Amino acid sequence: MLSLWARSCQRPPVHAFSKGFKLLGNTRKYHVEVAFNIRNHQCRGLSSSTLVRWSARRFNSTQSAPPPSPPPTSPISNSAAKRSLLSRFIPSSLAPKDPNSTSSFAKIMSLAKPEWKPLTIAIGLLLVSSTVSMSVPFTIGKLIDFFSTTNPQIPFGLSVWQASGGLMLLFTLGATANAGRAILMRLSGQRIVGRLRERTYSAALRQEVEFVERGEGDVLSRLTTDTSIVGESVTQNLSDGLRAIVMSTVGLGAMFYVSPKLTMLMLAVVPPVSLGAVFYGRYLKQLSNKTQEAMGEMTKIASESLTALRTVQSYNAIPQEEEKFHQKILKVLALARKEAIASGIFFGSTGWSGNITLLALLSYGGTLVSHGDISMGDLTSLLLYTVYVGSGLQMLTTFFSSIMRGIGAGMRVFEVLDRTPAIPYGKGEEVPQNQFETIKFERVHFEYPSRRGIEILKDFNLELTAGESVAIVGESGGGKSSVHSLLLRYYDPIQGKITCDGKDIRDFSTVSWRSIIGVVPQDPVLFTGTIASNIAFGNPNATREDIEHAAREANCEFVWGMPNGFDTEIGRLSLSGGQRQRLAIARALLKKPVILALDEATSSLDATSERRVNDAVDKILRSRQTTVLFVAHRLSTIARAERIVVLEGGRITESGTYRELVGRKDSRFRVLMAAQLNAAAGEKLYLGEEVESEQEDEADPENTEEEGDESERTRQTSS
Repeated sequence: MLSLWARSCQRPPVHAFSKGFKLLGNTRKYHVEVAFNIRNHQCRGLSSSTLVRWSARRFNSTQSAPPPSPPPTSPISNSAAKRSLLSRFIPSSLAPKDPNSTSSFAKIMSLAKPEWKPLTIAIGLLLVSSTVSMSVPFTIGKLIDFFSTTNPQIPFGLSVWQASGGLMLLFTLGATANAGRAILMRLSGQRIVGRLRERTYSAALRQEVEFVERGEGDVLSRLTTDTSIVGESVTQNLSDGLRAIVMSTVGLGAMFYVSPKLTMLMLAVVPPVSLGAVFYGRYLKQLSNKTQEAMGEMTKIASESLTALRTVQSYNAIPQEEEKFHQKILKVLALARKEAIASGIFFGSTGWSGNITLLALLSYGGTLVSHGDISMGDLTSLLLYTVYVGSGLQMLTTFFSSIMRGIGAGMRVFEVLDRTPAIPYGKGEEVPQNQFETIKFERVHFEYPSRRGIEILKDFNLELTAGESVAIVGESGGGKSSVHSLLLRYYDPIQGKITCDGKDIRDFSTVSWRSIIGVVPQDPVLFTGTIASNIAFGNPNATREDIEHAAREANCEFVWGMPNGFDTEIGRLSLSGGQRQRLAIARALLKKPVILALDEATSSLDATSERRVNDAVDKILRSRQTTVLFVAHRLSTIARAERIVVLEGGRITESGTYRELVGRKDSRFRVLMAAQLNAAAGEKLYLGEEVESEQEDEADPENTEEEGDESERTRQTSS
């Protein structure tokens, strides 16, 4: 007993350390210091080193934390310290294998807090309806005795019609209470699911880009399917579980009241059924996790194909995509088959054992009736209560399996809710409102988290001054767009830093920092809505005058020619490429950005659209109020920048103005732009010859007239 007491009151410091270090190892932050202070323990076996502090060096969001040193050992193992007192008396195979299951269940139950009033009323109505339902077998038994005796007596001296009317009112009350319970539970469940989906969606939007883009379909599956399962677990399944408990306990008490002997016979079948329910629930929880993951993969395939439907159809890849989706469906069906087999075996065996129990009760109960120990009405009541108790136990089994399914789905949902973004959202200092002087990329090294070991930028250095326009040129895949991603803090460098007037931009709030940057991506995204709402995206307080002014600055003259102007409804691909680009520029200009990031803004446009977009860019450059960072391949766009930097091998190899770089014979810029420079030179030579020919014609009008007379005489002669 002393040993058991010592084990039960021993706090698990080793488990707390190891769990904390594990979480720390998977968390990406900039300043990390973890302190564990465990004190006030009164149990024996604790050493004096109950205060542990561990500090980590500063590291970046795309770099994992260093591996922690192993925690001090304890004479009691982690598993023993972690297990509860109850779990030590059940087989280890039945103990929860995942320590997060308990916490996930507690979090699922906490979702019901805002709905405690309607849920409390619903539980009260549940008790009323269950009480009425459990009175039915007793009433039927008494009615059988009433009609089978020669001198029937109705309790309380009631007449037959009074007793019938009372029963009718009682059953109506039970039905009304049951209806109210169902309505309240359903409405509460929908509100809980709605709030959970909002929280999950909000948490997903605040994650770093890499997390969502890596598993977009999986995030959508958690947002839709998993949240629905969790909501049902809190309301409908919980209601059914409470109803099952009431039916089982009240029915069991009534059975003991009627005949303890027959009740003990019936209870012989309960332990094996309960044990099977535990195994079945554990197995079902594992299957639920795998099924939801498979559903996430299936959703991802469908989302990718439907989003890129034009590409799929243009390459005649429909059969290929159908086969990929079919394979995911087969995986889901395989898991569903396992669940169906397990459910069939379990419910078949429980049904068989219930029927055998009824036969045994009927045989033994008939013997008791023949000996006069119980009446025929008592035996009937007991058999009906047995059915009710069996139904309650089956509902409890379904409730248990549904809760296990809900815990599995809840773990996936809470993984998103509890996840700390690698790029902290909205935490940090506000960016100063006054104009900055310089932005510096200082010895930056970068690699994408999904492509570890492949450095995109190596010792990258770049300085931008206020109002300057800089173009980054280089080969495709050289890291030009990565510079924009780092500037916008979609990612953080693994080494080096980006500073604004000497201050690391990681010290600023991401919301505040991104508010001063306007972005025009290579393929602008439009959202379903009006043209005005698309231009004002992210700026809900913008007035119509501000929207129209930004549209004029971006050369969006086509808007005024549309049927409803700025109120025209558009979709993702409703407009041409040039129109989408100009709307994206207008959207960026509406922010009045301090920095404008243009990523291949004219790469996929025709000559006319390119000229209109470049005209809009020229207006921005002439104002010199915005620092512009180009990423471009088109010479027409690059030549507009005040300074051009050449990015090769992850670092800048050359920098200068357009004239300086073109004038250098050994310039790397000339090599990269050779085809476009030759084409531009050829076009200039061709245009020069045409102009020279026109000038010669204008300089000799008499010769032109003589050639015209000669051609006229020739025409008349031939005719």
